[in-house]
Amino acid sequence: MTVTVSRLPESVAPDLLDRLRTKFAAYPLIQGWEVSVESVAVGRASMRLGGSPLVLNLLGTVNGGVQATLADMACAVALSTAFNGSMPFATSDLHIRYLEPASGPVLAEAEILRLSSRSAILECRLRCESRIVAVCTTHFTIKPRSKS
Repeated sequence: MTVTVSRLPESVAPDLLDRLRTKFAAYPLIQGWEVSVESVAVGRASMRLGGSPLVLNLLGTVNGGVQATLADMACAVALSTAFNGSMPFATSDLHIRYLEPASGPVLAEAEILRLSSRSAILECRLRCESRIVAVCTTHFTIKPRSKS
């Protein structure tokens, strides 16, 4: 889906991927999850969840809450491309539909669907190899810019 939003930059800074990788490497919530920021482009991002046993449920598949967290993070990274890596926003709603159990590494591919000065809606698809295992939509509230 192509997003035509004047608020999106024409390109991302050359160092944006490295800055985002550094930011998420230090995020305490996901320590041991083997999460990595794989790619960023204007309005898009992908993140990978490795095969750590820390993310598995009792059935040996990736826990649904972990999948939702991965989708939320991927959407936040995609939205951050509109703010040069800053994150002046918060998740206000997230809906995830699990299509089948996720086993093994999970790739989250997020894209901005709609962006305004006050909110954004993004979609994220979670894949195990070529199988889509979950689809997520996320709404973010964007903090108003202070008038200086």
